[in-house]
Amino acid sequence: MTTFTVYRFDQAGERKVQVGTLVERRRTDRGNNIVGLLTLAANRFKLSPGQKIQVEFGGIRFEL
Repeated sequence: MTTFTVYRFDQAGERKVQVGTLVERRRTDRGNNIVGLLTLAANRFKLSPGQKIQVEFGGIRFEL
């Protein structure tokens, strides 16, 4: 299982705050696993439409 850490960027304090994690539980690759998890993270953890979140996976950060 792979764990993705999700952060919210606090612009007032200019720091990142961890808001949750997502766990990849699929045993086989279906071609778009990471894209699906990034979409799920964006839908689950964004509080407002203009807010940005960052997902960290294997030392790589994605900003949504």
